[in-house]
Amino acid sequence: MNYEALLKKVEIYKEKFNVLTIGKTCFNRDIFAVEMIRKNNYPTAIFIASIHAREHITTDLVCKMIDESLFDEIKDFNVSFILMANPDGVELCHGGIETVAENEKKKMIEINNNNINFSMWKANGRGVDLNNNFDANWGTNVGTFKPASQGFAGKCVESEMETKAIVNYTKQIKPFFTVSYHSKGEEIYYNFFQNKKELERDRFIAERFAKSTGYVIKNPETSSSGGYKDFCVKHLKIPALTIEVGDDNLSHPIGRDHLEEIFNKNKNVAKDLEYAYNIFRKFEE
Repeated sequence: MNYEALLKKVEIYKEKFNVLTIGKTCFNRDIFAVEMIRKNNYPTAIFIASIHAREHITTDLVCKMIDESLFDEIKDFNVSFILMANPDGVELCHGGIETVAENEKKKMIEINNNNINFSMWKANGRGVDLNNNFDANWGTNVGTFKPASQGFAGKCVESEMETKAIVNYTKQIKPFFTVSYHSKGEEIYYNFFQNKKELERDRFIAERFAKSTGYVIKNPETSSSGGYKDFCVKHLKIPALTIEVGDDNLSHPIGRDHLEEIFNKNKNVAKDLEYAYNIFRKFEE
């Protein structure tokens, strides 16, 4: 899904849900959150999609979850969806260099190794990999030290407008749980230097999602840094998952012709979310 299609979705969602603009990008695109509010004082789970540009199938996935009313029966907590965390990058993937202002084109092509094909682009509009830009062991395990299509953590922690917007919104919401959708590989990541009790709690939840989706749990604690999941685990002390959707044999970017099969493996996420809520409450007692 590209940004124009997202804007049409947002207009539809405004008729039923609370829709917020939580921030802007450097190319002045809106970052939207769709909130399913049961009660204002209820705890909230956050789903976030398309932090990495070429993984925009995840925006299609969360929108399909909303469209299929997967969460309508949830009564004990709220659910929020950051539909497209990186709209500038997604637009580059979909539309290429023509989605960039004339005065930015030369620089963007240079950042992309003088390649005019942006279909494999992961970063935002400034060549920063947003999932390396959060305050969680920032600056370690990075792929490059200058703007690039992927792997550049930025000049400092939370240097990017998108990261700031997501962090501010997350701190405001104070979620009990977050899911960050990525692609690909059908894997689930949950750990980031938690204490023993938190690790046990989060393992229970990860195992539930793994059983539901058929995905495999991975534990790359020492190689993960600067991600949204890492930030939530480190600073909020909550369970947080990174879920990689789509078979590893698929090519980036995954096309919408694979959306149905991806959705079918994630269609029980509402029940998994209720399980996560109950586990979180149990460990908080």
